[in-house]
Amino acid sequence: MKGKVLIFVAAFFLLFSINSVFAQRGGRAQETIEIRLASPLPRNSDWGRQLERLASEWARVTDNQVRVRVIHDGVEGGESKMLTSLNSDNIQAGLFISTGLSDVCPGVMTLSVPFLISNNDELDLVLRDVIPVLDRQMSTTNFVPVAWAKGGWVYFFSRDPVFTPDDLRRQRLGSSADLKELNAMFRSMGFQAVESDTVDIGTKLASNTVNATYFIPEAITPLGLHRYLPNMLDMPIAPFVGAVIINRVTWNKLSADQQREIQRVTRNIITEFEASMVRSSANAISAMQSQGLRRNVPTQVHIDLWRSEVDRAIPMLMGTTYDPVVYNQIVQILQRVRSR
Repeated sequence: MKGKVLIFVAAFFLLFSINSVFAQRGGRAQETIEIRLASPLPRNSDWGRQLERLASEWARVTDNQVRVRVIHDGVEGGESKMLTSLNSDNIQAGLFISTGLSDVCPGVMTLSVPFLISNNDELDLVLRDVIPVLDRQMSTTNFVPVAWAKGGWVYFFSRDPVFTPDDLRRQRLGSSADLKELNAMFRSMGFQAVESDTVDIGTKLASNTVNATYFIPEAITPLGLHRYLPNMLDMPIAPFVGAVIINRVTWNKLSADQQREIQRVTRNIITEFEASMVRSSANAISAMQSQGLRRNVPTQVHIDLWRSEVDRAIPMLMGTTYDPVVYNQIVQILQRVRSR
């Protein structure tokens, strides 16, 4: 009997010692970190499919110590609501686009100044220099950008054909509720801006509260918005830039190795995704055309009218919607590229 007691005591102290050593070495290796990642975009979009892949990869590279549940379709609300939930840890990560991030990262919206950046080659050169600036802006917040991503190009979609700014003024333009200054600018220029987001845009289109919007074709298609907006102005307005963001509380729970691996696989997925975006956009537009979408090609006169409108608007938004330092940096990069 005495021998059994001694064995029990020895086993207890052995187990206690192992646990103590494990804790000193960062016992989080046995801790499972649950992450709810919200997205305002459709599950059945290219973005939705890549987010599901991302969830699997985060689990794989952390030996299932990080488990991600992706919440698609704007179920967690629009981006403003998502940002609040992320800050309060109701969600731990999210996919955001420029509009949603503009409050905490003023420079990001500047990448989407209409007609400033013309194509993907220019965008790649701009991002190479601007992303470090965006990372520095984010470093003073409660959020960590796991990876930035190009997500295609934004176009105008409308009920009636749009070629000129005056054509768009006759329609009610759905614009992000997060962009107060931009919406105020739209209204000052005579546009009928109606605040909306990806969560309620369908309802507003069905009720004719909104009959025009601007977004990427890859999101218009799965949302079925082209049923209400059968016209597309065939002129890319601006690049769509997004980021996968995690709150700092959750990020700090991860070991350095886990952080490094999560960033690595996320960037790999995004790099592959970006390479397929040109094809995805063309496929989305083609699919909508087969269902009646009309591509309205502007003339050079129309294009010049749009550029003139933007040139008048930019000064009104500098320092609010757009970051003047980042804007000047982009302009300098583009001047160097276009002078070659």
